[in-house]
Amino acid sequence: MVKGSGAPTSGWRPVVDRAIEGQRPGQDVTVPEAVEGSGWIPVGASLPVATARWRSLVDEAGQVARVWTKRLEIGARVVKGNTDQDFVRVAGVILRERETSLHRIDWGGRFGQVNGVRNTNRWFLDSNVDREQPAGWLYYITSKHEYNEFQGVDYRGVGSVGVGYKFVDEEDRKILVRLGPAVTLEFYSESEGQRVTEELFAEFEIEWPLFERTRLETKTTMRPSVVALDVFRFRSDTAVLVPLDDDDRWSLKLGYLLDYNSSLSSVKGRVPMDLTTNVSIVYLRP
Repeated sequence: MVKGSGAPTSGWRPVVDRAIEGQRPGQDVTVPEAVEGSGWIPVGASLPVATARWRSLVDEAGQVARVWTKRLEIGARVVKGNTDQDFVRVAGVILRERETSLHRIDWGGRFGQVNGVRNTNRWFLDSNVDREQPAGWLYYITSKHEYNEFQGVDYRGVGSVGVGYKFVDEEDRKILVRLGPAVTLEFYSESEGQRVTEELFAEFEIEWPLFERTRLETKTTMRPSVVALDVFRFRSDTAVLVPLDDDDRWSLKLGYLLDYNSSLSSVKGRVPMDLTTNVSIVYLRP
């Protein structure tokens, strides 16, 4: 049996590692006092070394996961009869906040078909890092990645760096803007080639309570080209969330996505604007 020192230690994982170091798989180890505050397992309990190692890794992974606030959305529509329709929307947010920085990752997709023929197939992954500065200013780095079959886009990637300003930054409400240069790289399907566009990136975010139990969330991005004046991209993702429980963990989301790309007007069989409405159930981990 190996006992811990019981002295205060920064971080419980190194304590467990030292306690089981050099022990054979068939031996037992006593959980040190330094682990008591983690809720890992009662102090003084004995368990096999192999189990201690496994529990140590699992609990460390759990603590890392709890640092990131997670949000999950799912919505679906199914119609069977004279017309068969299937539509699924999934999305999520991974968010990590520190004292002077925020890292947010948005991911998701939409897939739909009518009578077995696809009419929606879009997937995306966006990443944004904000570094706070005095007096409400911030620096940002953002990247966006997208596949959209029915815009004929095999890949659309956007990268931008610049400055932002928080007009309102409170616990339950936020208004901020980001502004900077950007570059967009697009690969089109059906041998339509590729396009690289130098752009101006402007993004607005608003989170605001509308009523006692209703919230507005909107993110609007505008990307006009600084070289070709006829190239303009605009996207607005807007939704109203209605909490379904007192803890605000479950919400009903009613929203729409407006996606405009002027360069598609010159592509045969495609229009420059897509408008998608959706109804989703949202789970927010506090």
